[in-house]
Amino acid sequence: MRTLLAALLLLAGMATAQATWIVQTLIPETVALRTPTTQIAFDLKDYPPKAFPATYPASNLEGGMLPVQVFSNAPGTWSLLLQIPDLRDTNGVLLLPARQVLYRVNGGLWLRADGTPQIVYTQTGPTGDWLEIRLEFALELLGSEKAGNYVVQALVTALRQP
Repeated sequence: MRTLLAALLLLAGMATAQATWIVQTLIPETVALRTPTTQIAFDLKDYPPKAFPATYPASNLEGGMLPVQVFSNAPGTWSLLLQIPDLRDTNGVLLLPARQVLYRVNGGLWLRADGTPQIVYTQTGPTGDWLEIRLEFALELLGSEKAGNYVVQALVTALRQP
């Protein structure tokens, strides 16, 4: 009986024992992007137009726009950059200069690409959740373009200001 009582007291002591640890975590500052994987295409079903220059909106994107989602938890200023290079064939010959590609952000004014990274959106502080920025594209044709398959490349980058 004494052995049983001693064993119960020993087990009760183990059951009430506690240990504590300090738990630390570091959530890094970040700016992240999510974009759909798609090509930007233009349907030229009304080609040739009645007059040049003629503008053709992107046709394969849902609602004609490319949704770009940005997440930031950084307290500083961050920017979204868009770069649309000149359109070249496989031999590097210029097909269309970048300035013939138009874009707009969140339904704003139409702007011309210029082949360099252009700041299209800036915000200070965290987004709180994924923030959607809507990019729309259009192609301006002048009438001197050669027949062929043209592919527009768009590079979207998020950059945190120091």
